[in-house]
Amino acid sequence: MVKEDALRFAEERLRLHPATALTRELRLGHVRRVTRRLAAEMGKGEHRTFERVDRSVLVMCNRGSLWITHDGDPRDVILYGGETYQADREEAMHVFALQDCLLEIQFDDDVTEH
Repeated sequence: MVKEDALRFAEERLRLHPATALTRELRLGHVRRVTRRLAAEMGKGEHRTFERVDRSVLVMCNRGSLWITHDGDPRDVILYGGETYQADREEAMHVFALQDCLLEIQFDDDVTEH
């Protein structure tokens, strides 16, 4: 279940993700950030929705193929092994596995103090 844990973690962190750098600044002032990078396998036909993304989100397809689209965006992005996609919109990002694939998702995340 490592796959599920990594993808759930990314979904949750991006769900809580402030929409823009300006929103972060207004809401929290200067916030320390860390770059997270997670790898997971997705089976053919699986999909994930990342509700809040920004330009720090990078998707890497290491094996197989992925289809990526954003809410309200007419473009379709297809990635094959070795290709990457940098998010250029803030609307929800949908990732679909066209084949069994290994993907990595990288994003900047707020550092939380405990």
